[in-house]
Amino acid sequence: MYVSLIILFNSLPFPPTDRRLDGDLFPKPTIFFPSVEEVKLHGAGTHLCLLQNFFPDAIKIQWKEKNVNTILESYQGNIIKTNDTYMKFSWLTLTKKAMDKEHVCIVKHENNKGGRDQQILFSPVKKDCSYEIYPKQKDTLQLQFANTSAYYTYLLLLLKSTIYFSIIAFCVFWRTGIFSDGKIF
Repeated sequence: MYVSLIILFNSLPFPPTDRRLDGDLFPKPTIFFPSVEEVKLHGAGTHLCLLQNFFPDAIKIQWKEKNVNTILESYQGNIIKTNDTYMKFSWLTLTKKAMDKEHVCIVKHENNKGGRDQQILFSPVKKDCSYEIYPKQKDTLQLQFANTSAYYTYLLLLLKSTIYFSIIAFCVFWRTGIFSDGKIF
């Protein structure tokens, strides 16, 4: 009887949902921020929150601006089963102006630590921080001089090491009698 129930449950296309797995099976987040190129090209950016390794599959994800209670319109992918656990992703697309504020991804799941909602903070995206590294000709020449000096220094060290190796090798072989007709001193 017991064996037949195991065979029956293993052959079901959807296993029973009251199954309990060992370990901490609360959602583990991985966050992704918008790239600088995305913001430049589209004038908007996308925050992405990937939640992995949770069980059971009942989960609710919401987005809001920090210290504001209004829930923002976001998008969610389908729940995907991976081995015995699940994963899901959600994303929030913001305008360039809205990216200056902090946003929170709120995850509601029954196995969250402490029984509380998990809040994942997305810090504001900084302004474009690209700048010209060496704007002056003097700085470029100084960089070229430093690189050339380093090149010749390492070349000299390599030559010195090669000479030392040759001297030590000669002494060792001479001592063992290779260069002295078999006589050992």
